[in-house]
Amino acid sequence: ICRKNDFHNFVFSMKASNPLVMVQAYRLLAAEMYAQGWDYPLHLGVTEAGEGEDGRMKSAIGIGALLRDGLGDTIRVSLTEDPHLEIEPCKTLAGIAEAQYKRDDDVKTPKWKEEMRDWQSYARRETELPEQKEGDKVDFRGLLHRDGSVLNVVSPEQLKQPEQLYDSL
Repeated sequence: ICRKNDFHNFVFSMKASNPLVMVQAYRLLAAEMYAQGWDYPLHLGVTEAGEGEDGRMKSAIGIGALLRDGLGDTIRVSLTEDPHLEIEPCKTLAGIAEAQYKRDDDVKTPKWKEEMRDWQSYARRETELPEQKEGDKVDFRGLLHRDGSVLNVVSPEQLKQPEQLYDSL
């Protein structure tokens, strides 16, 4: 709507209380903005992150991951505590990001380039499971499904002797 009406003075700010959802949403937005040739500022924050260590950890995970990606123009740590307690975690995250950007600028080596996959694509990459070797007591191919989910391959007999099961793994 803003672009259609030639209005460009705005900031993108999306809301999610789950840091994983928040990170994925902002990465998708950044990829789409890049594809469209847009360059609008992003305001980062985990909505109602919580209180105490939990709230600070959720904010650090969400905001920190995106700052490390080079995304974000403004940040806010949203705790369910007194607002003045949000300032210190914000300063800490901003300081870490600023130091990282400075280190990246100081490094004179060529930047690493991803050539194995399209980093803007959020599809699971193809991998090969370990081969079963002769003499292996546990079939490692059965521990993980091709989609990465864990399969239950432990028999009731193996559960009766857990020490042997753990030793064989």
